[in-house]
Amino acid sequence: MNEDPFSSSAESRLSGFFDWTRSNAISISLVLALLVGSFFIYLYFQNKKEEKLSEAFEAYQSIIESFNNAESTLEDFMRQMDSAQPSIEKTVYETASDLLIAKKAFEEANLDLAKRKLTKIVTTADNSNNPLHDIAVIRLGYILIQERNFEKARENLGSKLDFYEPKRLELLGDIESFEKSFDAANTYYEQAIKATADKGFIELMNIKLSLLPSS
Repeated sequence: MNEDPFSSSAESRLSGFFDWTRSNAISISLVLALLVGSFFIYLYFQNKKEEKLSEAFEAYQSIIESFNNAESTLEDFMRQMDSAQPSIEKTVYETASDLLIAKKAFEEANLDLAKRKLTKIVTTADNSNNPLHDIAVIRLGYILIQERNFEKARENLGSKLDFYEPKRLELLGDIESFEKSFDAANTYYEQAIKATADKGFIELMNIKLSLLPSS
């Protein structure tokens, strides 16, 4: 049965609550001040984070423009990157920019720089559900295979990828094919086919399978 809010017992409890509030006013005020202060501190750092990302995005836009400039050399691009580094540091745009450096370095046959940037991404970027990390793994694997550094390439391609698993399996198959381990190559190419619904990629894998020597 619900109590009458106007009963003497209800009034007594209400009076007790107000007495407790008065006797603990200082403590209550401190707790409220702490909560309000914490809220404003959170808003401050959240705003700073958003400002940092906005600044990083603007810096990245200038990096993209430099990358797309046909007259921009690798040296020009690196200077642009150096000037933008304070803005993009420790953001996703730093990883994206490192990928662009690696691509331009590869195009200009500076494989050492390309590998350094790709290795940095592979070893420092989040490897879970991160397409930039997976792109770096594939591109580094491709360079290492070109250099016939198969041991390093296998190590780099050793873990399953969230976004480019069929390509990873293809590259592992290529390594086995180069080393004349044709049964292993066959297995990787077949696994790559099962890992995708891309008809063009499946056709490519079937071509590679048809070119393997019969056992």
